[in-house]
Amino acid sequence: SNTTLVAVLTDAKLTKLQTNIVARRAHNGIARAIRPSHTSFDGDTVFVLASKKGPEIPVDFVAEMAAYAVEEAIRDAVRTATPLGGIPALSG
Repeated sequence: SNTTLVAVLTDAKLTKLQTNIVARRAHNGIARAIRPSHTSFDGDTVFVLASKKGPEIPVDFVAEMAAYAVEEAIRDAVRTATPLGGIPALSG
C-alpha cells in the first residue's frame, strides 16, 4: 500500500536501452533505503530522463550513481519531512 515514485534526470548521453538500464539499477536505491521494498502491493517506479547534452559516461557508472542518489534522496526526505494531517514525522 506504499508507493515510491522516483525521477532521475541526467545530462549524460544515453541511448534508450541505456536509460532503461539506469532505471532498473536505480531501483536498487529504493531497496537500500526502504525495507521492505518492492512488495506485491507496492507501485515503486523509477523514471529516467537523459538530455544527452553532457558527456558520454559509462552506463554502469551512471547507473550506480543513480542508485546512490535515489538512496540518499529517500533518506534525506525521511530526515527532513514534517508532520502532516496527523501523520507523525521524524523531525517533529
